[in-house]
Amino acid sequence: MRIDRRTALALPALIATAALPRTGATQAGGGNFRIAVSSNLRFLDPAKTTIGEEYMLNQLVFNGLTRMKEDMSVEPELAESWTYSDDLKTWTFKLRRGVRFHHGREMTAEDVIATYRRVLDPATASPARTNYDMIQAIEAPDPATVIFRLSYPYGGFADILSDRQVKIVPADKLDTLATQPIGTGPFTFRSYTPGDRVTLARFADYWEAGQPRFDAVELRVLPEMAVRIAALQAGDLDAVWDLGPENIRQLKDARGVRVESVATASWDGGIMNNAIAPFNDVRVRRALHLAVAKADVVEAVLFGEGKPTISPIPPGHPFYANDIRLPERADVAGARRLLREAGHPNGVKVPLVIPVGRPVRERLGVTLQQLARPAGFEIEIQRVPFGRYSAEVSGKAPFYIDGYFARPTVDTATYGFLHSQGSWNQRLWLYKDERVDKALEAARLTGDPAQQKPHYIEMQRAMFDNPPGYIAYAVNFACAYRDRVKDVATHPMRWFDLRRGYIAA
Repeated sequence: MRIDRRTALALPALIATAALPRTGATQAGGGNFRIAVSSNLRFLDPAKTTIGEEYMLNQLVFNGLTRMKEDMSVEPELAESWTYSDDLKTWTFKLRRGVRFHHGREMTAEDVIATYRRVLDPATASPARTNYDMIQAIEAPDPATVIFRLSYPYGGFADILSDRQVKIVPADKLDTLATQPIGTGPFTFRSYTPGDRVTLARFADYWEAGQPRFDAVELRVLPEMAVRIAALQAGDLDAVWDLGPENIRQLKDARGVRVESVATASWDGGIMNNAIAPFNDVRVRRALHLAVAKADVVEAVLFGEGKPTISPIPPGHPFYANDIRLPERADVAGARRLLREAGHPNGVKVPLVIPVGRPVRERLGVTLQQLARPAGFEIEIQRVPFGRYSAEVSGKAPFYIDGYFARPTVDTATYGFLHSQGSWNQRLWLYKDERVDKALEAARLTGDPAQQKPHYIEMQRAMFDNPPGYIAYAVNFACAYRDRVKDVATHPMRWFDLRRGYIAA
């Protein structure tokens, strides 16, 4: 029986459970699933991962305490059940017994504790660290029980345990995760050749009976979308991950191929470093918003496969600030006035870094360059391979194009990115706004959506007045599959759940 989350939060000490298959032998014979991706993986250690290709590996090699399904509901995974106190500050998780890591040892509560302590340790440099800063202590009264004690109430705690960087890793293999990732997931890591592929094999002792069905999975690194699509149509690939909107049109009527496009909370934008001129002046940041209407950007960049947004909260979400009207057309005069007030009467010249190998984001950068020009922005495009972004661009360049995938909760989609102490914020725009900080902090103190909503509305109003950068849109996520691929769905979180998939004869 599944209980509505809002109802569950109102019931003290409710046990959240879900019927999952019992441990048993896996079912072979599902074939080799070959996925095309665009970039090399920089990290194999889940705690440090930051890009979609890495998140996909996390989902295949590891498990979390909880799991987020395609409908965005959360169910138990390595946690068999959980309870929480009336004040939402003590959460107790019962672990599945008999679950084994790929190197043969049974998973215990000590592995869970080691996993979360690594993420919380600043020395690990996990980008997700501030998402879990409410964890005050972790205890293991026995090998199958983990107790999290929180410093403040947090109603979405079970939800955020499904996220990418908190997959459970073995406490005795922490030093080798960077090159030999070991988890409890449905597939075991075999090899990684940068510029070529990652190979995974079916884990014969996986804990969910009859799963996985695929014998092997390959993530093939093919930077050029045209090459990926040609290989898919020729039958040399089984799936292409992260289609561009122009490719959706191209493949919709292709023979032997199906395309799926789903709405998400993933977003792209122009990241403005608030600590570097000219974007240390809010008037310059606001001027760009007046110069470039987001509705025009959605049509030019996404061909309609997305929606303009104010923040990482997407339109259609209950917390979206519908009373804030985004400009439907550019206000060139207003943008020029703000630039004059900021000391740029003749306009402003700025470099803009765009990622080679991310065609939608490349197109976003060129679109901003062209649409902002009449308002006095002279934008100079600089192209940098996406693989160099982390070391050379993120948090360093004054202006660059980037994008971020949907998170499991509104808190994890906003706090780390927009709070002045957020770990993602330190890698992006170095944004500081007291109204935003207060709203985000207040929203964390309740598990009641009705009480959270006004805080997130206030956050969006503050961001409209003082934007950290140019968050352009919430973008749809699309993948293409050969018709012979069965029981694999496109996930709004941009990863694949391949436990049940197989290749039809």
